[in-house]
This record gives sequence, structure tokens and C-alpha cells, in this order.
Amino acid sequence: MRLIFILALFLAGCAPTIREGAPLLDKVSPQKADSNPAVKPVAELPEMWWKAFNDPDLDRLVDLAMQGNPALDEARDRLEEAQARADESGASLYPHVDSVSSFRRQRLSRNGNNDIYNGKTATIANVFPLFVNYNLDLWNRNGEIVSAASASEKATRAKYRQSALMLSSAVIKTYFALSTAKNLAAIQAEIVRLSEEKTDLLDSAYRAGVRPKNLPVSARADLRKSKALLAALHQRKETLNFALVELLGKTSEEEIRTASTGIPERFGIPGRIDLDLLSKRPDVQAALWNVRKAAHLEKAAKAAFYPNINLFALTGFNSIGISDLLGPGGATYAYGPAIDLPLFEGGALEGRLHEREAAYDEAVHAYNRILLAAVRQIADALSAMRYGREKLDERTASVDLHNSETSIARSGFQSGVSGKLPYLEAEIRLNKEKMAQMEESLNWLYSITDAATALGGGFGRWPS
Repeated sequence: MRLIFILALFLAGCAPTIREGAPLLDKVSPQKADSNPAVKPVAELPEMWWKAFNDPDLDRLVDLAMQGNPALDEARDRLEEAQARADESGASLYPHVDSVSSFRRQRLSRNGNNDIYNGKTATIANVFPLFVNYNLDLWNRNGEIVSAASASEKATRAKYRQSALMLSSAVIKTYFALSTAKNLAAIQAEIVRLSEEKTDLLDSAYRAGVRPKNLPVSARADLRKSKALLAALHQRKETLNFALVELLGKTSEEEIRTASTGIPERFGIPGRIDLDLLSKRPDVQAALWNVRKAAHLEKAAKAAFYPNINLFALTGFNSIGISDLLGPGGATYAYGPAIDLPLFEGGALEGRLHEREAAYDEAVHAYNRILLAAVRQIADALSAMRYGREKLDERTASVDLHNSETSIARSGFQSGVSGKLPYLEAEIRLNKEKMAQMEESLNWLYSITDAATALGGGFGRWPS
């Protein structure tokens, strides 16, 4: 026994050490969002940030999606599966108690050591109601495997939050797009009506010999384009409605109710964006837990080079022949250590360790990549907010100017100073400018959603 322990310690000393793996990015250049005129600095992004729009229809749709989307349900099932694997893995740290029994009919050898049963066929019974096995885990191999399973469960939980984040983002942006499409279609329908009136007016002027023929022809061409755009907007509206129904996990083609969402002047975002804030993103959290999982598995692969010691104990009955099984002489017991000493594995242990080392580096590189992508996404979102707000303000100013132009044209027509045609053309230009403003408003809402999503979307602690 002493020789075995000496040999075990000698071989353990030959186990390779874990090399220093790929370096983790541990800092990023902080971004100051408080200098962005489109940002209202806040302490942190609130849970359910979209409630800042004060749109009950939007709140209701996000809640419905969280309850019925199949992709999110699938992610929840993966989380439950990971939790079950972690629980199963944790059982390896405790003693295992079993009950083992066997009965077999066997021809015994004439040269055996079974005395009177040599050369005969007998029933051999073993009944061990108590069989205890405990792995001492001296080198913490099982502990590292359990820690890896726990890290995997936490990574899956973060991925679940990421699924919820991306789902909410998709629902919010699709809702904004659908609401905008409805408003655009309504305005385009008014443009079609005005264009029809303009065309009829120019036709009458041409027949009266007041206008040349090319003007009503050009007006009819514009009318065709307006009708084609209206059809495209109706198609866009229906497509977005179907997309939103799918995100809600429904199969019916019901029309989704939308309201006019208020457009905020500024949106609340933390004034300083650093690594601590980025670490609240679910995808960054998942990548970091994957790194920790890989580190634990690498340590477990190293511990496999050391000897493994199990303690076992059993008590029960065994007998050749059923009649004597429970008699006074049938009782038996055993206990002691069992040592598993790796001597020659044909390179299997080295290969497994190198595999775990490469997996760790892969997890680190994935984390670094996701972290860098997060920095870029936030920078892009902040830039889109800044310039999206500027473009929206310019479009709003342009709408105000067209409103003034239309008001002047209306007054001139009503007072008889000018004809109806300039008034109709001014109305058409105004409506087109309103549509352009709506598109910029949609882009502004998109930029807000992208910024909130890039910051973790309020799902950093969800589910609890």
C-alpha cells in the first residue's frame, strides 16, 4: 500500500501545469454619453425602459411576446435543462448509497474453491441492501466539473436574458414600424385624393384651352406613382402586422392595435459608459461565464493526471444456494479504498488537456470579440441618436415652413387672389414632407431602441 502511494505521488508530480491562457480584455475606453445633446443622463437604464414612451399598447404587446413567443419558450427550456445538469453534476460530491442484488444459475468448475459445490450447478445469490461509494476527490476534479456545470447554467441563464432582450427589441421596433406605416398610408391616401383633384383641375383647364396638354399628362403620371406608393405602404403595413403577430407567438392574422407613440426630445442613458456597465449586457455575461466554465474544465483535465481514490463499504448476504442465503453464515461485509492510478493512457490525458486549453482560449477570444462588438454597437447607437435627432429637428422645421406655405396658399385661394392649383400643390408638398418627417421619427425611435438594446435593455437581472 505504501508503495502505491509513493508511486502515486511521484506520478502526480509529473502532471503538467496549466499554462497561462489567452488574456481577457479587462478595460475599455469609457464613453461619455452626457455630452450627447440627444441624451438625458440617468444613473442606470431602468427595467422595462420602453414604458418611458407611455404607450399602453406597446407595453401590452411586449408582455404578450414574453409569455407566448416559441423562441423564448425554447430558451427557457434550455435553461431548465442546464439547471438539471448542474444539479446532476453536484451529486458527484456526495456519497452514493445503493442497494445491489443479483441471482444467477452457474456451473462451477471442478477446480474451483467452492468445496462441495465444485463441478456442480448452483444458484449464487448476492444481496447487498447497503452499498456505499464515496469519491474523496483529493485533487478537486469533481469539484471543478461541478463548478463548470454551474458556470454553464449561469451562461445559459444569461443567454435566456439575451433572447428576451432581442425579442423585446424586435417587438418594439416592429411596433414602431407598423404604427408609422399606418400613418404613412393615411397621409399617402390624402396625397392620392389631392392628386386626383389636381389632375381633374388640369384636365378641365386643358379642355378650356387655358393649360397645355403636357400638364395633365404629367399630373396623371404623378397620380399613378402616388397610387403605387399607397399600395406599397398597404403591403408594408400588412407585412409588419404579420411579423408582429409571429413575434407574439400567435397564428391568427388579427390586426394589431397601435397608438401614436410620443417622440421624446431626449432619452435617458447613463452618462458614463464603461466596463461595469457593459458587463450588464446578457451576451457579455454569457461569454464571461463560458470563459469560467472552460477554466474549470481545464483544471479538471489537469486533475485527471492524479490518482483517484474511492472509499467503499458494503454489507449484506451472499451464498451458493438460496436456502442458506439468510442463515447465520450468509452475512458478509467489505470496506476499503479503491485506487485508480493512470499509468499509460496512450496520450488520451494529454490530448484532453490540450483540448481544454484550446477551448479556454476560444472562450476568451469569443468574450473579447463580444465585448469589442458591444463597444462598437453602443458607439453606433449614440451616434445614430445624435444625428438622428438633428435630422428629425431639421425635418420638423421643414414641415413648419411647408405649413406656412400651405397656409399662405390657402388664404390666397379663399380670398380669390390665386387659383386652387397652387393650394393643392402646396398641400401635396406638405404631406410629402410630413411623411419624410415620420420616417425620420421612426429612425429616431429605432436609434433609441438600439441604444437601449446595446446597453442590456434592462434585462441584466432578468429573470430573478
